Amino acid sequence: MKLLIVEDEHHVRERLAEGIEWNAAQIELVDAVASGREAVTILQKEHVDIIVTDIQMPDMNGLELAGKVKEEFPRIKVIVLTGYDDFEYARESIECGVFNYLVKPVANERLLEVVMEAKTLREQELSEKHNLALLEQRWKEHLPHLQVSFYKNWLAGRYSLWDIEKRSRDLQLSLEGKQAWPIVIDMDPIPEGNDRFLANDRPLVQFSLYTLARDVFADMDCVTLQDDDGMTTAIFSAPQDEGEEWQLRVKQQVNVLLETVKDCLKLTASAGIGHPAADKQLVPWAYKQSRMALQERIILGNGMTIHFRDDVLVQDSWTAMSDLEKELEMAIETGNGPGMRELSGRIMEIGFGAGVPVTEAKEVLLRIMCLLARIVHSHGWTLRETLGEDYEDFERYNELLTREQICEWLQRMTGRISGAIARRRQSGTQITVNEMMRFIQERLHEEELSLYLVAEKLYVNYSYLSRIFKKLTGQSFSDYVLRLRMERAKELLAKGDKVYDAASQVGYRHVNYFSKAFSKYYGVKPSDMFK
Repeated sequence: MKLLIVEDEHHVRERLAEGIEWNAAQIELVDAVASGREAVTILQKEHVDIIVTDIQMPDMNGLELAGKVKEEFPRIKVIVLTGYDDFEYARESIECGVFNYLVKPVANERLLEVVMEAKTLREQELSEKHNLALLEQRWKEHLPHLQVSFYKNWLAGRYSLWDIEKRSRDLQLSLEGKQAWPIVIDMDPIPEGNDRFLANDRPLVQFSLYTLARDVFADMDCVTLQDDDGMTTAIFSAPQDEGEEWQLRVKQQVNVLLETVKDCLKLTASAGIGHPAADKQLVPWAYKQSRMALQERIILGNGMTIHFRDDVLVQDSWTAMSDLEKELEMAIETGNGPGMRELSGRIMEIGFGAGVPVTEAKEVLLRIMCLLARIVHSHGWTLRETLGEDYEDFERYNELLTREQICEWLQRMTGRISGAIARRRQSGTQITVNEMMRFIQERLHEEELSLYLVAEKLYVNYSYLSRIFKKLTGQSFSDYVLRLRMERAKELLAKGDKVYDAASQVGYRHVNYFSKAFSKYYGVKPSDMFK
């Protein structure tokens, strides 16, 4: 804290300057001067917090100095000293904003006490000023975030008209007499095989769109924000008497943004455009219109501005879808790849073709998802184990944004499920044949070994068992059993077994019948095989 002493009497000035230990009181003595004019010169060069001044001085007295300080340096605390105990001086001192009024002679201790009171008050003022400045700084820093939050809540329809008007005033937003036009812009899906971005880079490219939008719309009365889904919303404003010319400028700027995205990111973006709203309470509905319009990318495609349609015709596609579902299920179960692709195309035409409302297209997508889940569950399998690495994409079916995405998703999921069915069947068939061969080996000594017996023991259809056995082994059941019996008999004879013992161990009750079969198979009698 800095102190200036103003006293024309030399000995008094020295006593005030040197007779008190100002440094011990944490007060810095800037100077001790003899006149008010000298004091003013110092004030113009140095920072001073407290002035102790005599009243009776030549050229400029203490009250004149106090008045000038009040006018030009109101933060400085002035303490007046005088040898005259005069009320008139006291009254004038108060009018000049003097902190305190002391009558000479004043003890050093009393003067120090009053100066310390002034010091305490000055420190308090500085602290309050600093805190207020800090609060103002923080308010300015946080204001943009509060404004964005206000717009998001407004678009979501969370405010009454009173809330909108009060909050906008508090947040220094000028909305009176204006119409608002919220337009929603979003990046289209990143194409497969893109050499710059991967599918999981979508949040990055959405943020890039947001930053480009702020630059493109910078010269317009527009607030640009990014919603919780990452989509960009631009809220254009204009006086309520602005009409088609203003709307045309806005649309042109939106198209400029879409072209800028193509040039900068080598990707496409689309925009949904609803109707401008002159009524503040209708802004949420205008925003909803824009979002609904953007959803029609599923049908209309990418890289375009899509206007909200009030007169969308409802087309009932459920009857046709029922027949397609049955055909698609059959193609999946039988592994008919061309059939699955052809049916997927027909489903896209009926469920996601031009003129199909977005709400109905979404229900068709949900219906397809339920069909695929039912097919998997009918086999007693889980979706996770059947779809493998595609399971997460299956779960995110509601994030599909375009017709192309849905078609690719449908073909990939049907192919994955059909492949799983084929593999499980192949695996199951192999298990059945392995069991069948093991059964034959164990029953090779039995005369009544037949395919009917095997089918009965394994609980498998006879015709199916005969077909898959021939397909996997290349032999009929009877030929396969004959080969095993002859090879086994040959092994037994080579070890020195008698002919009738070998015959018995390979299922022949009559030796003569065995001998004929052996001779026919090898071209030599069993008894002569190893002579």
